[in-house]
Amino acid sequence: MKRSEQHTRGTAEGPDDVITGSRLDRRRRSTVVAACCAAVLSASGMFAAQWVQSPAEAAARTRAPRPSVITAPVVRQVMRNTVVFRGTFSDGRTISVTPTSVATSQRGSQPAALLVTGVFAQAGRRVQAARPLVEYDERPVFALPGTLPMYRDLTVGDKGKDVAQLQKALRSLGRPTGGDPSGTFGSGTAAAVRRMYAAMGYAAPVAGSADTATGKAQPGTTAQDGSSAVHRSTGSQPTVMLPFSEAVFVPSLPARVVSVPVHVGDTVKGPVITLARGDMTLTGFLDPSERRLVGAGMKVEILSEATGARAMGTVDSVGAVVTPGSGDDKPASDGSADTAAGGSAYVPVRIRSAGRWDEKFAGQDVRITITAAATSGAVTAVPEAAVSAGADARTTVTVVTAAGTHRVVAVTTGVSADGLVQVTPVHGHALQAGDRVVVGK
Repeated sequence: MKRSEQHTRGTAEGPDDVITGSRLDRRRRSTVVAACCAAVLSASGMFAAQWVQSPAEAAARTRAPRPSVITAPVVRQVMRNTVVFRGTFSDGRTISVTPTSVATSQRGSQPAALLVTGVFAQAGRRVQAARPLVEYDERPVFALPGTLPMYRDLTVGDKGKDVAQLQKALRSLGRPTGGDPSGTFGSGTAAAVRRMYAAMGYAAPVAGSADTATGKAQPGTTAQDGSSAVHRSTGSQPTVMLPFSEAVFVPSLPARVVSVPVHVGDTVKGPVITLARGDMTLTGFLDPSERRLVGAGMKVEILSEATGARAMGTVDSVGAVVTPGSGDDKPASDGSADTAAGGSAYVPVRIRSAGRWDEKFAGQDVRITITAAATSGAVTAVPEAAVSAGADARTTVTVVTAAGTHRVVAVTTGVSADGLVQVTPVHGHALQAGDRVVVGK
């Protein structure tokens, strides 16, 4: 009986043990889950705390910074008041040569067309007198010194100022004109012309006596206005002549070549060469507000940013204000048109050189710098923003000391340049280079 009871008790205790173990496992899992949730909540709270601000913290963070001042150093240097503006080099007055006929020579027949047969000059180069520049139909175009343009063919028997100019030019080349009176084209002048052409390697052009004696025009010789030229001769032999289509008189030699718009083989339909009658001219375009700072005789620095070329010059003249489009912007007297960048009003300033302008400046837009005023030595200066005037009419600057305190210094002002102004302390005040002055807040 006891044994069966024991067996029954033992059998009943087995399920109780299982139920008890399951409850313990559930409790353990609940504890772990609770702990994890607590950890997550704690971390979330710490993260959220970083984004949550109290009203006091928000006000502190958005409060304006404490007021401060902007300072700049006091300097000691030479003060120069410079004026900078743009300028343009132009060719000045020019003269172009357009052959319209071919002179007859004793070497061959009359050409049937005007063709370029040689080009010996280049734009920008300087050329001397009686040197072939361009050749058409194997006839030379050359320059001679003189101010009166060629307006007719010249030959024996002609008289006038143009003949006198030719005789003077021949003598400057070492070609004497014999006993010919000034202004009369005689045998001496004819011999000098023949020698000049021979030195250039060409036969001298001639006018046939049979036709010229009767007033008949020579083939290929026409006046500048297109009318037939009539040459006078006293003998039966062809006489030497100087065709206006071959010679060009230029006031100053060596002359500068402005352009050579033709190539060998081209048909002559316009100018074959253009020369400058004088040196290049430089015109500056000054802002009218700076007109009072610039005067004749001032030294000028010129810089071409494109080529790097530099030069010195002198203000030759300062003109009146020009307003483009108002009718007062007429071409300059040298034949170049004055134009200002942007169409703004400007004051034309003529700049001259002590000698000749460098050929590198031809056609260049340049920067012109003029020193309008300068101190004789180093002076004390501060930024213009540092100077203030009080109700008592005193001019002062405010110095910030090393300790951060402010000290007001009464000053008088002098030359201003490049944002600085000369200052001199008054009434025993001290101001030295290196001091910091207030220029803003």
